[in-house]
Parts: sequence; C-alpha cells; structure tokens
Amino acid sequence: MDTTLKPIDQPDTGRRSFIWKAGAAVSAVLATALPAMAMPAFKKDKGLKSEVDRLNSRLGTLEDEKSIHALHHTCEALLDRGAYEELVEMFSNDGEVIFNQGVYKGKETGITRLFCGLFRSGMTGKRMSPAPGFETVCASVEDHVQVSSDRMSAKGCFLYSMQIGIPLDSDSVLVQMARLQGGGVMRLWEGGTCHISCVKDKADGSWKIKRLEYQALAQADYRHGKSDAKPVSASLFTKRYPEDPVGPDKIAGPVQV
Repeated sequence: MDTTLKPIDQPDTGRRSFIWKAGAAVSAVLATALPAMAMPAFKKDKGLKSEVDRLNSRLGTLEDEKSIHALHHTCEALLDRGAYEELVEMFSNDGEVIFNQGVYKGKETGITRLFCGLFRSGMTGKRMSPAPGFETVCASVEDHVQVSSDRMSAKGCFLYSMQIGIPLDSDSVLVQMARLQGGGVMRLWEGGTCHISCVKDKADGSWKIKRLEYQALAQADYRHGKSDAKPVSASLFTKRYPEDPVGPDKIAGPVQV
C-alpha cells in the first residue's frame, strides 16, 4: 500500500474570484437597469405618483409632529431641573413668551429675563402633581400638534402642572432673612395649558419655539405632601421692564380660555 501523503488539491481561487466579480457586476447592472426601466412607467402613472407623493408628505408630517412633541418634552425637563439657560436656547431670536399676562419679547432680552430672572428666583417650572381637588381642571384637554402644509411651521397645545414661585414684595426683616437663606418666595401650584408656535430652521431643519403662551386654568396654595389645597389667584404684573427688573416688556389683557 502506498502511504505517501499526496498534496490536497487547492481551490482555484483565481477562477472563484472571477466568478464573484462577474456576479457582482451583473447585479450592479441589473440594480441600475431595473429602476431605469420602471421609471418611465412610474412617470406615466400619474395616479401612482400622486399617491407616493401623498404618502411621503404624510410621513414627513408625522415626523414633524413627533419632533414638536419631543421639543415640548425637552422644555418641560429643562424647566423641572432649573436649566433655564438651556431652555432659552430652544427659542428663535425673535421669540416671545406670555406668562401671567406679561409679554416677554426677544430671546436675548425678554425671554432670558423671564427664565433666568423671574423663574429662577422662584424655582418656577418644577413639575408638580395636580393639587388635591383640582385633578379634573384639565381633564377635557388633550395634547395635540398641527403642522402647516409646507411643514415650515407648527402649533401645539399641551397640559402643564407645575410650581410657580412669586418673590415676596416686602422689605421686612423677616423677608430679608428668608432671602438670605434662599427663601422669601411664595410657592403655589398652577395648572393649565401652554400653547406653542414653532418654526423650522431652513439651515439645519431643527425646530425652534417662536411663541409660548401659558394659559392658567387654576392656582392653589399647595405643597407636596399636603392633603388639601386652597384656591388662590397670583397677582398679575403691574409694572413693566425696566421699572420692574424682571417684569415683562408689555402687559397683555386677560386671556380667554
């Protein structure tokens, strides 16, 4: 018996490589040719093209609606943790905010004054559960978003339930001592709806808030852990900026809700 080891035949790598390359080339040709062959038929079928355009538009609108919901969620999170500078960056340069019937205009001026001045001094914006007895105040309101037909602007309405802080307007010794310890602020619960108008940045497609309006439906003297709450009404603005260092640029009339 011949026990000599015989060399094992090696696969023909050159031939296999040629087959792979040839197959890839054929696939590429077919991938290019088939859409080109189908395109004339697609263009001729106006009904099909119209349906595809409609579906693409609807998909884009749904993506925009999702972006607006995400934008609002981000704003709530920034308010809750007191990241007021970051919140200001969510607005367009010519944006405005209506709060407590005061109108704050301009990202770098009024809006910064509102959030980094007034809101920060009272820790306004922190999330709070509805005060006892006020759970049904906003029960009939549902969050919704509407995107314009050209998808360059959008409007939304969202519920809010948050703490508002009103610095005590007094020069008494007790209030001054409270301020030194981070107090001197009357904190209330407020619930209502916020209405936002957004614009899309043409450069990068991101959304910015152009207008934000808080419409309070109820306010109450309430703290976490308490079992009851008393309805109250926070004082409206009576002075504008600069007479009031954190006041609005304009005082608006009552909001109809």
